[in-house]
Amino acid sequence: MNTPSARILVSMMLLTAGKAVLPEIAFAAEEGNKWGIWLGIGKFANLILVVAVLVWVARKPLANFFSSRTQGIHEQLAEAQRARKEAETKLAEMESRMSRLDDEIREIKIAAEKEAQEEYRRLLTAAEQDAEKIIERSKQEIEGITRAAQQELKLHVAELSVKLAEEKIRGEITEVDRQRIFSRFVIKLEGKE
Repeated sequence: MNTPSARILVSMMLLTAGKAVLPEIAFAAEEGNKWGIWLGIGKFANLILVVAVLVWVARKPLANFFSSRTQGIHEQLAEAQRARKEAETKLAEMESRMSRLDDEIREIKIAAEKEAQEEYRRLLTAAEQDAEKIIERSKQEIEGITRAAQQELKLHVAELSVKLAEEKIRGEITEVDRQRIFSRFVIKLEGKE
C-alpha cells in the first residue's frame, strides 16, 4: 500500500466514509447554518458517548459471547485437525493397501493356478484309477465269458464225441452183438434179484 495510487484510493475512501457518517457537517457548511461545524461535532460526540455506553453495558455479555465463540472455534479447529489426521491415516493405509494390492492379486493368481493344477492332477489320477477298474472288470468279464465258452465248447465236443461214438458203435455192432449185450444185461439183472 505504499504506492501512490493506493494512497489516493485510501484517501478517497476515508473522505467518502466521512461524508456518509457526518453528512450534516458537509451540508451545514454549504448552507451557512449558525452552528456550523459545531453542530456536527456535537452530534459526533453524542454518537461516541452512546457507543461508549453501549460498549460498557454490553462488554460482559459480549466478552462471554466472544470467549465462548473463540473456544467453539478452537474446538472446531481441534476436531478438524483430528479428522484431518484420521483422514490422512486412512489415506496412508489405503495407499499402502493399494500398493500391496498388486502383490495380493499376484499371490491369489498363483494360488488359484496351483489349486487348478492340483485339481487337474487329482482328476487325472481319479480318471486313471477308474480306467484301471474298468479294464480290470472287462478282463474279468472276458475271462468269465471265455471260461463259459470253453465249458460250452467242451460240452459240445463231448456231445459230439458221444454221438460219433454211438454212430460208430451202431455202425459196427450187428444184430447178433445186440442180442448178446441184451442177454448179458438181463442176466446181470436177474442175478441181482
